[in-house]
Amino acid sequence: MDKGFSQYCVSLEDACTSLAQRRRVQAVLKEVVGSDNFSAALRMMKSGQLTGDLGATIHDLFLEKIESEAVSVWSGFIHRDGDRYPVRVNEYNGVFWVWAVEYDPIGYFLDRDMAITFARANWDDVYEDGEDPESEEDGDTHCPYCDATEDCDHLLLVVDRTFREAQGGLLMEAFNSRWSELVNEADDPDFDESECFDELLEEVDSLSDMKIRFSPNSAPGLTSSYSLYFCSSKRKATAALKNFSA
Repeated sequence: MDKGFSQYCVSLEDACTSLAQRRRVQAVLKEVVGSDNFSAALRMMKSGQLTGDLGATIHDLFLEKIESEAVSVWSGFIHRDGDRYPVRVNEYNGVFWVWAVEYDPIGYFLDRDMAITFARANWDDVYEDGEDPESEEDGDTHCPYCDATEDCDHLLLVVDRTFREAQGGLLMEAFNSRWSELVNEADDPDFDESECFDELLEEVDSLSDMKIRFSPNSAPGLTSSYSLYFCSSKRKATAALKNFSA
C-alpha cells in the first residue's frame, strides 16, 4: 500500500533554497536566465519564492533537471505476489526524490537517509537490491531508523487495526486507556466505532514520523492488519507520549 506522505518531504520551491548553494546549479541557472537576470533569479531561489515569469522559468528548469539528470543513490524493489517492482532514490545536487513504477513522486527530500527511509516504509514489503525476500522466514518488520525487529526507542505504537487494540510501543497503555474511555462513554446510538478508532489513529499519526502497515501471514480469515508508528528519536517519542496523554 502506498502511504504517500512524509513530514520530511519538501516542495520544489523549498528544494531550490538548497540548490541555490551549489555552484554547478548556479552555472546552469545563469546559462538559462542570462547574466542580466541571474542575480534576481538566484535571490528567488534562496528565498524559496518563485514568482512571476522569472520564477516560472526557474520552476520549470529545475523540475526538468531534477528528473532528467538525477543519479540513483539507492535501489530496491517492492515484492508483491512473487513479482519485483523497482524503487529508486535519485539525487540531483543534494536534492533527493523517490521513484517507483506507476507511482507519482510526492516531492523532494534534502537528506539522503530520510529519502531512503521513506522509500523503505512507504510501501509494504520493500527490499534493497541484493536482499532476498524468501530468506525472511519470520516476516519481522524492521524499524526504519535502527533496523530493530523488536521494541526500540523509536517505536511509538503497534496497533491491531482489525481488533482495535494497541499491542506494543511507548503509547500502548495510554492509547488503550483512551480508546476504552471513548467506547465506554459513548452514548450516541449512531456511534461509529470504526470512525472513532480511525480518528484516534490519525492523532497518533500526527505525532509520529513514520508509519508502516502490514498483515502477517496467517490462516485464512484469521489475519489482522497492523500499523506501526515510529519517531525519529527517543526524545521525539517521549514528547509524543506527553502530548498524547495531555
